[in-house]
Amino acid sequence: MFRAFAIVSLCLIVAATARAEDVPGLRYRQSAAVLEKYPPIRIDLQTPALEPGRTTTTTQDEMESFIIGLAKPNAPIAVHILATTQLGRKVPLLYLTKERHIDATAIRATGRPVVWLIGQQHGNEPASSEAMLALARALSEGGLRPLLDHIAVVIVPRANPDGAAADSRDTAALMDMNRDHASFQLLEARALHAAMLDLPPDVVIDAHEFAVASHWLEKFEGLHAADLMVLPATHPHVPKPTRKLADDLFLPAIGRAVAGYGLRTVPYHTTGNRRDDRTVILGGNAPGIARNAFGLMGAVSILLETRGVGIGIDAYQRRVATHYVAIKAVLETAAANAGKLRSTIDSARREIESSKSDIVIAHSLTANTTTLTLIDPATAASRDVPVMSSDSRVVTITQSRTRPAGYIILRDANAAEHIRLLGGKFCRVDLPTEVDTEVFDIRDRTSPDRRAINPDAGLKVSISAKRQMIPAGSLYVPLRQPAAHRLMTALEPDVPGSLIATDVIKLSAGRTIASIMRVLNPTGLQLSPADTADADLCAFR
Repeated sequence: MFRAFAIVSLCLIVAATARAEDVPGLRYRQSAAVLEKYPPIRIDLQTPALEPGRTTTTTQDEMESFIIGLAKPNAPIAVHILATTQLGRKVPLLYLTKERHIDATAIRATGRPVVWLIGQQHGNEPASSEAMLALARALSEGGLRPLLDHIAVVIVPRANPDGAAADSRDTAALMDMNRDHASFQLLEARALHAAMLDLPPDVVIDAHEFAVASHWLEKFEGLHAADLMVLPATHPHVPKPTRKLADDLFLPAIGRAVAGYGLRTVPYHTTGNRRDDRTVILGGNAPGIARNAFGLMGAVSILLETRGVGIGIDAYQRRVATHYVAIKAVLETAAANAGKLRSTIDSARREIESSKSDIVIAHSLTANTTTLTLIDPATAASRDVPVMSSDSRVVTITQSRTRPAGYIILRDANAAEHIRLLGGKFCRVDLPTEVDTEVFDIRDRTSPDRRAINPDAGLKVSISAKRQMIPAGSLYVPLRQPAAHRLMTALEPDVPGSLIATDVIKLSAGRTIASIMRVLNPTGLQLSPADTADADLCAFR
């Protein structure tokens, strides 16, 4: 029975590939029985690609025209350009506020929670972008506009327009934007985080789509059944107050909303590229994954993924509407709990600033058995498959390190820019000073798979105490600040995605000693504030 089913499945893959090869976005053609299982949702969403008879997704020009059309006189929307991509496409940024504020300073002054909505970091996941357009319309001229009495909303409808035009997961630089939220090698990621510095988020929704067939069919002989996968930030250093707010308030609201439309939602999970590895992974914990980077800021950060990659525009209205319904629930929940949300975020950021807990360098995920619900590719009959899973929400710390007072970074132009983008403040060493440090000796360097859901750092370090002269002009990065968790995961070399692991800060030729060093007691350093750092941050008593 199993062998026959596998052969039929393989034939379906081959046939689907042959029929689909010339259709943008279509890698697998679903059977009529499967398509019938995913009908449109009864909700009216007016966007370019959802016009009657439409068979293609929204183009860049159509997106820009749609957004311009929303910016009517007295509409509560301000349109900015976040960035211009490598291939010259615009990345729109929308501010939606009751007062029609056009700048971040004025929005911050309202004191309302700020909700960021980000679509299409992966260019081959168009439903996320389409939903952002529908939400922008509903907030600017539709039924969601009253929510702006209580919250401010920032929308990046299409974070990766070059990838969207090419129907590619990657940007034009052939990199995955969703893995670049700590090393900032992509201009799109740098621009996004620069804008977040101006208007820090209290809630972030990162909208994606997941593969329907692909490895699910290859490994488990079925198509994925869920309409929506959801997961909050899961890195071990995400503050407990925001994790609790996500788990107790926002995730239940999303679940209730989508269930009201008969949609099935499950925790986000994926599986690796190796065909012999049948483990299911509940999300990655790398600090450079967007979901975790936003959580390390102290924001409530939630990933949403609808059923879409590889099936073209099949069930497109349902996919777009699923995002819309889930995000609408988030916006309504944020508006109804605005005071609690702001106080919890403030508490989380104070917790980060004052924490003295050890730094998590490495950890393992909890392994258990769970059930994967799939559907037969021909008949659409459901079946539950027991699988081994690795759960990113429950971890065991396998390596930790004492938290220093801060870090010294020897002169490095890249370092200053990256500290700023991480939300960090730093001081400059005014006079050469001899201090006690801990230096990193980089050993056993390899080339990790940076696309992996849980990548390895690709290097090992040894640490030794050393009293040394710190030259004037070096940077001192204290951890007594709200960006501490992002800073320490970027500056400890053997944390996956660190600035040294990604070669943002390079080792000198022939040397293994990093230009980053730990300082347990900064007393004696002669410092002055740099950028927005204040004198108190750079003073020791």
